[in-house]
Amino acid sequence: MNREEFIKAFSNYLAYEVRPNEIQRLIDYYDEMILDLIEDGYSEKAAVAKLGDPKQLADEAIGVGTEVKVPRRFTWLWIVLLILGFPLWGSLALAFFLILLSIDIVIWCIPFTGACLAGGTIIGGVIAAFTSPFVLFDSFFMGISQLGIGMLLFGFGLLCMWVTYKFSAVFITMHYNLMRIIRRNIFQRKVISI
Repeated sequence: MNREEFIKAFSNYLAYEVRPNEIQRLIDYYDEMILDLIEDGYSEKAAVAKLGDPKQLADEAIGVGTEVKVPRRFTWLWIVLLILGFPLWGSLALAFFLILLSIDIVIWCIPFTGACLAGGTIIGGVIAAFTSPFVLFDSFFMGISQLGIGMLLFGFGLLCMWVTYKFSAVFITMHYNLMRIIRRNIFQRKVISI
């Protein structure tokens, strides 16, 4: 594997796991290491081989596969504390999870409300426009007014649908960012050296 292949593989393993500026910093670091080894007399392939597997290096940079090291003598104490402390930490964890769920629900309520408003006004506008000829027989003024209001509602519904569609990307991004924060901070193993 040459230098370019190593950097490409390394950056692919880091993609969507690390911030882009952090990826660039890590790539620059390992690229500099390869160049230093080449200056020390290694060939390009030998310098890359000396660094090791790009997947393993990416996993180490991300923190995947690392385990929490707890001394064996305190294992039973930790188990007892976890069981006895469950009413406290369990309720706090549940409250934290419900807060995150409510934030996600609020994020999705805004586009859902916009879609419901668009759907309701479009349906109402279509019904008002199609029933206006029947009202026209009773009163010409009421029939024309109903047709105009129906067309106004239909246009407003289309506008609401367009605005909801345009802003839905913002809410999808907010949802994605929230899930990424949860995944990185809660479900990723941390290294604790004792």
